[in-house]
Amino acid sequence: TPYRLSGEGLGDLFDDMVLGPSVQQLIDLGSLSRVKTYAPADPDMKGIKKTGGDWVKDALSELMDRGTVTGDAITHYKRLCDGQPAIAFCVSVQHAQHVAEQFSAAGYRAASIDGGMSDENRKQTIRDFKDGRIQILASCELISEGFDVPGAVAGLLLRPTSSLSLYLQQAGRILRPAV
Repeated sequence: TPYRLSGEGLGDLFDDMVLGPSVQQLIDLGSLSRVKTYAPADPDMKGIKKTGGDWVKDALSELMDRGTVTGDAITHYKRLCDGQPAIAFCVSVQHAQHVAEQFSAAGYRAASIDGGMSDENRKQTIRDFKDGRIQILASCELISEGFDVPGAVAGLLLRPTSSLSLYLQQAGRILRPAV
């Protein structure tokens, strides 16, 4: 993904950049799914500082890891795609665990996944999600890139970012069509 948060170019690394098709072009070709975006409320980012071009994670986690934020996500998930496979992108491992706990308390089959789990536990959690035994998979950065689960129909972006690259990676997990 040819973007840096600092705004610097990539000329120090590459001689040429080849631009591929846009997201809209890929949707038009049927390579990505059509998408509907719902954004119930923007979090109040006042007082949250940035470092390296993105929000400071500790402060962001404190802002986003609140019952009211997750409760709002649960309400909208229930209204818009009740029971469908969804990935919740979270700020921290603890945030992902709390999101999974709150979705479970609301009656959904939810789990969090993180790099501290054993390889076998991570693989089993992903299999459970792919097979429908888990409806909500909450994660912090672990499945933002290179994670392929066609059939995940919703992304819960509970991790605000100023990084276009990170946003595109997260949104891209949901845009892959089920074959």
